[in-house]
Amino acid sequence: MTRVPGSLDRWEGRPVEEWARRWGVPHVEAYDELPSTNERLRVLAEAGAAHFTVVTADCQTAGKGRGGKRWDSPRGMGLWISFLVRGDPEVPPTLVPILVGLAATRALERLCPSLRPGIKWPNDIEVEGRKLGGILCEGAGPGAVVVGVGLNLHQGIEDFDPGLKGRAASMEMAGCRGVSRSKVAGELLSAARSLVDPPPPLLDERLRQEVRDRDILTGRVVRTEVGVVGRAIGIAADGALLVEVEGRVQEIRAGGVMAVDSGGSARMEYGKHRRARTE
Repeated sequence: MTRVPGSLDRWEGRPVEEWARRWGVPHVEAYDELPSTNERLRVLAEAGAAHFTVVTADCQTAGKGRGGKRWDSPRGMGLWISFLVRGDPEVPPTLVPILVGLAATRALERLCPSLRPGIKWPNDIEVEGRKLGGILCEGAGPGAVVVGVGLNLHQGIEDFDPGLKGRAASMEMAGCRGVSRSKVAGELLSAARSLVDPPPPLLDERLRQEVRDRDILTGRVVRTEVGVVGRAIGIAADGALLVEVEGRVQEIRAGGVMAVDSGGSARMEYGKHRRARTE
């Protein structure tokens, strides 16, 4: 692909083409600043970009999360990256976010073995009850998914907006210091390639167990965006959240959920996630 105006020749001290070779991906675009890496990658996808084309930016001015919520993407503080997944159009849309969440937790654990990241359905990565990262998957034509990942790396608590200070975390806050963006990107893309190159039609039992080990909602009472309240009992083979409501299991495939306390009030902080490591 031809380099476009505004893209960088070098990222993290190396030529951008070298990162593509190191990561085993067909094309990388790196920017000092973009409104959104997902939006840039969508343009590339619509122009026929190859599977696992990557776009990253040092900061985003209009980064977004699920439901159009703003995603804070300050310069130098995190990894803001998108990659393109092409696969069977029949793959359930709930599946790719779960697989990428699993890839992100694998990558973080490899970089920092003491870290215990968990997956909060449908698209968050949490550490000890605080949000460390998010995933935004958006369709870009039949069988094409733009996958955006934002991971907080270097923030201290003072770097977050007041409304996020009780809910947000970074790798450094979790005790993992000195991890570069390039190392995180390399581990993330390697883990993602092992899981969504191409995406499987369903989670097999091994993957379901690995997701189960990281699922921070199982056993908790949750409320969905449409008002359904029940106990989360796991994640289905197609990536749907399973919620038991008055003895019946409902499969939630859209929207978000909140854990609720015994009094029924919504809360965004979760207890420390404990699980046995999956080797």
